[in-house]
Amino acid sequence: MLLEQLSRDLRQEKLAQESIQLQNLLTQSYPDIARAVKDVEQLELIFQHAFAFKVGQQPFFSAGIDKDVMTPLLSEKTPGVVYMKSRQQSLIGYRRTFLIDGQPVVLVVAETQIPKLAGWERVHVSIAVLSVLLLIVLCGLIFLAVHLALSPVSRVRNELADLHSGRRTRLHDAVPQEFSGLVTEFNRLLEILDARLERSRRTTANLSHSVKTPLASVLAILETDSSHISGDDRIYMATQLKSLHKTLDSQMRRGDVSGPQVSRSTQVVVLAQDLLDLVSRMFPQKQFRFSSTLDVQFRWPVDEQDFSEVIGNLLENAGKWSLSVVDLRLSESAEGLTLEVNDDGPGIQEDDRKRLLERWVRLDEQVDGYGLGLSIVKEIVDGYGGQIELLESSLGGLQVDILFPR
Repeated sequence: MLLEQLSRDLRQEKLAQESIQLQNLLTQSYPDIARAVKDVEQLELIFQHAFAFKVGQQPFFSAGIDKDVMTPLLSEKTPGVVYMKSRQQSLIGYRRTFLIDGQPVVLVVAETQIPKLAGWERVHVSIAVLSVLLLIVLCGLIFLAVHLALSPVSRVRNELADLHSGRRTRLHDAVPQEFSGLVTEFNRLLEILDARLERSRRTTANLSHSVKTPLASVLAILETDSSHISGDDRIYMATQLKSLHKTLDSQMRRGDVSGPQVSRSTQVVVLAQDLLDLVSRMFPQKQFRFSSTLDVQFRWPVDEQDFSEVIGNLLENAGKWSLSVVDLRLSESAEGLTLEVNDDGPGIQEDDRKRLLERWVRLDEQVDGYGLGLSIVKEIVDGYGGQIELLESSLGGLQVDILFPR
């Protein structure tokens, strides 16, 4: 189509130039029209185009021209390119109008047949071959581009196969941005599952080890032939059963830590208000205050049970040690969600604060408890990659700051 358009433009330009030459020839030969026609016929042999012109009302046609086709073209006076049908061909002509000695002249130069360019078939064959070669190259480039674009998908598929067969434990995080979130969340899910499995195994082992000895001693006393149980034996059994109860309670609380879960979120403000109301009933003689910069419907990607465990333990500890006031505050920052609990109790020395985060540590044996609350809180916060910090409160007691990162 491009070649045909270029050919058509060249033909039109050539016809326009020939019409100018014929106009000059007619103007110079006038009034000897016969000589002009003879000269024009000689030009026709050179240019191989037909022509017709009309001076006034008298038409003149070159030899061999189709007068039925040309006559209507001489009746119009609009200059420019004209199109005609001849022998099942669409031909091009060019019409020019001018004056000779005051008489109007209409001149039409037209093709007698569509000229064939030298090597026209060869040009088409060359273009066809070139097009096929370009198509092959283009298909190769498309295949290469698709292969390179999908190579991360193939790598993830192979890594999933390795993960399934046990040859690797995590997916590689060097993936395109479109897959980065998916791979990160998948690895995070695997870490959660591994942590839960490890926690369950550890809980089971601790239970087995801790329960075996107390049960064996109690059973040994109960299975003796004598039905009489001395006071010392009764005290001993009560001590062992109390220890067993303590162990079971602590281990089940640890095993109940659920850890972060994908696509889970919690209305932290609503949950905090509910827990604050619940703990305040446990310590009716003390004042529990709540403040927050968050909307009531604000949600944060944290498991509801985990968040309840954290706030519940902190508020219960603060309620035990405070003199009269406990403050709970929630806020959001660029780092994440911040939870702050203050009390006006006696406080804790800086050297003893880190020990509070260890299991079974109790700084005052006179207060009920197992020494597990803050260690469970720390385990939950660590599971989210968060931070826990024990400071001196502005109320005079202990301040616990917890950050759940984004």
